Amino acid sequence: MMATVLLETTPENPAVEACVEEMKTHNSPRRRTVGGQAKEEKREASPHGQGSPKRQAKLSTYSHTYVVHTAIRASPLSKESPEQDYRGFLNLALLLLAVSNIRLIIENYMKYGFLLSHPFSNLRLSDVQWACVSWAFQGMNVLAAYATEKWATRDIRTDRPTRKMVRLIYFINIGLTITIPTLIAYTIWNPAISALSLFSAAILMLKLISYGLVCGDMRREAAWKIVPHRCEDLTSKDARLNTAEFDINMTYPLNITLGNLLYFVFCPTLCYQPVYPRTPRFRSIFFFKRLMEFSIGMAAIYLLGVQYAAPTLRNSLQALDKLDFVHLVERVLKLSVISVVIWLLMFYCFFHCALNMLAEVMRFGDRRFYLTWWNARDIAEYWRLWNTPVHNWGKRHIYMPLIIKHKVPPMVASIAVFTFSAILHELLIGVPTRCVNGWAFWGMMIQLPLILQTRAFEPLRRRNEKLFDTIGNYMFWISFTIVGQPTCVLVYYSHWYKRTYLS
Repeated sequence: MMATVLLETTPENPAVEACVEEMKTHNSPRRRTVGGQAKEEKREASPHGQGSPKRQAKLSTYSHTYVVHTAIRASPLSKESPEQDYRGFLNLALLLLAVSNIRLIIENYMKYGFLLSHPFSNLRLSDVQWACVSWAFQGMNVLAAYATEKWATRDIRTDRPTRKMVRLIYFINIGLTITIPTLIAYTIWNPAISALSLFSAAILMLKLISYGLVCGDMRREAAWKIVPHRCEDLTSKDARLNTAEFDINMTYPLNITLGNLLYFVFCPTLCYQPVYPRTPRFRSIFFFKRLMEFSIGMAAIYLLGVQYAAPTLRNSLQALDKLDFVHLVERVLKLSVISVVIWLLMFYCFFHCALNMLAEVMRFGDRRFYLTWWNARDIAEYWRLWNTPVHNWGKRHIYMPLIIKHKVPPMVASIAVFTFSAILHELLIGVPTRCVNGWAFWGMMIQLPLILQTRAFEPLRRRNEKLFDTIGNYMFWISFTIVGQPTCVLVYYSHWYKRTYLS
């Protein structure tokens, strides 16, 4: 207690310092100037003062009547207090997190030793060859789409080819774009190589669908001399980058060139436009910063996956086979920390670093590849903010056409978009792991009742929006990252491990 008092009465305390200065000013003799010289003026004795001047001076040095309580104030931890600053607690939390992770690192090394090996040590040459075959076939799909659209521009005035043959060719070409690479990916033993080739095929499929739909509408508008009102995404108007001028209303068929299609294929978007906002120049420093971050992040993902996640998953197989609930809960909670860190690193490496590098090379101006999903108040908001390119594609080519053109209720249109996304998740997760059994699909679809239930609480949320938003964000992190992801990873790893090593 005395140490606290001593600390508070040091000159660094502004309140005490001000008080001391005030007392010095009050007790110091007044000075007056006479003939250009400063002379001290003795204070007049107080009419109530008694005793000698020496005693009066001693009494006026300090008075214990110093006023301490002068206002109504709340405690710093109360929500009414304006002094809410938890920076020290945040530093303590980060310090405890670092200490606990260091302990886990030491424990992991004592238990398993050093497990890292060359990342390409288990790579099979046949897997790389099949992946190259898949990518070559996807290149042929791009050329087929260009040839089809070029052929469709022969007679725009009559719009003859569009109604039958062009749509049929697009349907066959897009179907082959995803079917053949899926069959190839299923034969590839390495899950990473299989997923890489299949992901590129899925992206190309979405791009070609957008290309075909947009060019089809532009062809129809050119044939019938229609100038439609083009809707614009309001969130895309708050541009932060210095973009060059561009004309969104490029007339068809000036956009049907191989260079235009190839630019769309390689730029980081799934929605085709004849032109895009572009940055004035390539920034090499920005590119190499993202490249360095991407390299460090991928190295960290490999370290965490091999050294920490793999042993935890292998040790969980026996509990999963025996359905030991208590042991499974412990395994899932232990795996949740690693999976969340790996997932966040993957998000940063791909959505921030890789897409920004690709955008910088292509001078693509709109860099909104994600929004603030970490502040999501519910799962529905997370899916809207997490992957902006896919969200924009679903909104542009499924949701809005169903509502505007086919008069479908918004809820049904949302379910259609969510179902399409669930099918893609099943394909992209099940094929590389050779586990196409609907788990990813139903894991996505089971979120629909939760989303609908959340919307039912909307009137209550308006009463105390801050509280409900905080609870919703907690529920999102718990359901999605603490429980959902580790459980899915454990189930799919168990199936893949048994098929690969035990069958």
